[in-house]
Amino acid sequence: MNSLQRLISGLAIMLVVTPFAQAQSNYSMGAGDEVRMTVYGQPELTTEGQINTDGTLDVPLIGVVKVAGRSSGDAAKLIAERYQSGNFLKSAQVNLLVTKYRSQVVSILGKVNRPGMLVLEGSTSLTQAIAWAGGISDAGNERVILIRTDANGRQERREYNLQKQLESEASSNSVVWLQNGDTLYIPNADRFYVSGEVRTPGMYPLDRPLNVMQAIGVAGGPTARASDRSAKLYRKQADGSVKELKAKPDDKVLDGDVMVVQESLF
Repeated sequence: MNSLQRLISGLAIMLVVTPFAQAQSNYSMGAGDEVRMTVYGQPELTTEGQINTDGTLDVPLIGVVKVAGRSSGDAAKLIAERYQSGNFLKSAQVNLLVTKYRSQVVSILGKVNRPGMLVLEGSTSLTQAIAWAGGISDAGNERVILIRTDANGRQERREYNLQKQLESEASSNSVVWLQNGDTLYIPNADRFYVSGEVRTPGMYPLDRPLNVMQAIGVAGGPTARASDRSAKLYRKQADGSVKELKAKPDDKVLDGDVMVVQESLF
């Protein structure tokens, strides 16, 4: 198991052990969610129901209350204020608990081990969602594409490097929180090719940053006949043409690069 897989496994455990109350406090309720309401000292007001399609909840005595877009704690405060302002109760202590999450869903597609629809049950980060999907598959890329639709219906595309995002979230910086309707897509892993005087020529996944020397090492290293000075790099250009470059050991390898290690003349 590599370091990236260990980090993702750790996040999967975090998803299981995150306190339920904390998840509730950060979750914005929506239509379809099922809730249970209790009022301290007033057992006859206990009710269970589903948030209506217009975002309202039917509450005993006071009727419908708009709760969509609020956390359960904020909605409980609002209901308590309505009980008091309507002279139903002098000092209302209301508790609202989400019993079934249904309103907020994120799609996770592409090269993950378990693609599917994740129902958000509280604040969920990008990396936690990837952990829920079983992590990136062997054919996947560390690039994560997030597609989000704004309030005006326009789609926005963002890209994140999963390794960097994991490191960032581990230090509680720059956490990417998911929203209802988000789509996460993991594309195929980048590839590079090595041929010529290397021990195991072939195609390899570019699953981490590599320079030319490291890429040759991935291909088993140079053979005894290889030149220690002559390696060619063929790189596709923006216009579709292929450019031949003289490869330097510390040159960064890009997706689609072809390296040819030449034979020594002596």
